[in-house]
Amino acid sequence: MSPSFSIINLGCPKNLVDAERLAAALEGAGYRLEIDPARAELILVNTCGFIEQARQESLDTIAEMMQHRLAGRCRGLVVTGCLSQRYPRSLWEQLPAVDAFLGIGGQDDIVTVCGRILDGGDQRPCLVHDPDKLVEEIIPRKQLTVPHSAYLKIADGCDNRCAYCAIPLIRGPLRSRPADELLDEARYLAGSGVRELNVIAQDTTAYGTDTAGEPRLHALLRDLCAVDGLEWVRLLYAHPAHFYDELIEVLADEPKLCPYVDLPLQHVSDRLLKAMGRRVTRARIEALVEELRDAVPDVTLRTTFITGLPGESEEEFEELLDFVQEQRFDRVGCFAYSPEEDTPAAAMPDQVPTEAAEERRDLLMAAQAEIAMDLAAARVGERAHVLIEPTEAGAEDVYPARSQHEAPDVDPLIYVTSTRALKAGDFVDVEIVGAEGYDCVAIDLASAVDLEGDDG
Repeated sequence: MSPSFSIINLGCPKNLVDAERLAAALEGAGYRLEIDPARAELILVNTCGFIEQARQESLDTIAEMMQHRLAGRCRGLVVTGCLSQRYPRSLWEQLPAVDAFLGIGGQDDIVTVCGRILDGGDQRPCLVHDPDKLVEEIIPRKQLTVPHSAYLKIADGCDNRCAYCAIPLIRGPLRSRPADELLDEARYLAGSGVRELNVIAQDTTAYGTDTAGEPRLHALLRDLCAVDGLEWVRLLYAHPAHFYDELIEVLADEPKLCPYVDLPLQHVSDRLLKAMGRRVTRARIEALVEELRDAVPDVTLRTTFITGLPGESEEEFEELLDFVQEQRFDRVGCFAYSPEEDTPAAAMPDQVPTEAAEERRDLLMAAQAEIAMDLAAARVGERAHVLIEPTEAGAEDVYPARSQHEAPDVDPLIYVTSTRALKAGDFVDVEIVGAEGYDCVAIDLASAVDLEGDDG
């Protein structure tokens, strides 16, 4: 029987695409995917190293998988991804039970490395290259998400070098993938049953600036919307400093393009935005939000903020809190600032105590919770075209779903009651009849028609 492998992916959707590449390479070489790591001969941990909390989760997961390596049927443990890229030497020294470490660029060597491990090689390779190459993409990709929804990573790396962010240190500079390659991948995914394509990168709005000398995201999105089989195309990770008119036009007139923008703002104080290197002002942020809402009246705006940046005063936090309450964003995430090694912000004076940063985060999220629940309640009576997600165990006649206004994995759900047997990947027309916290409750309109006919 072919050797089995299990892959544990940690971190963001961009990391998930890397994990799908690794899985595709191994399957292409004759390996067999095993969901349960306790039953696998090879275990891969694809790590995240973005912030301290993510690093600790990665280390805890490695420690858990080391137990399978030491006591189970596992014959090889490979650690790859962002943590390996950033701390290769210390990990190699501190984790002797790990058989190999691969950085971002080293993932191309996964088949060779795994073969040597299973052949009994006594070396522990640590393959970490400078993070400046665009790794070879593999089509078909081994999709690890639900069959009807997938991520398309259009670029790797980032040129922004925000003062608080370690991504350029880990992932290197921006490297846009060729448009024809992306379209081939989108066609393959659509042909395999994907109906929703989520476009991602460290900074999607910068796509093409390194290769074409100007942003080309608008053209790519139009081409993706023309791919047969795709129903929804969703834009994530759009830096506000790089939004431009043609991109807003595409959002306004492409029906397949979800009226949804993930727009990480991080703060609104002009002084802090400048210190962070965001290359945008509060006035520009407010103008962009207004432009998006004018051009796409039903647009859903998701954003993220950071509290406790070095030097953030109480007045600047109050400015941010007031801004969130004024703008009433549909979705908000917030992180307490975490000093990252070798970033400019880590060396800035006036570091805010962790407790204060976390308290500010909690205050902001409490304010947003009220807004989000108000917005959910205001949707009662709305009709929506939704995509059914995998049904939760024990739920009968109730199906979790998302509309164009909910991104996978991060946003609330719409729970649909239906007398029909629905399955994941179905598109259904519903009416929202209630709200429970952040989530909405809806009825399947076709089911409701059937019930009315029975009553007659």
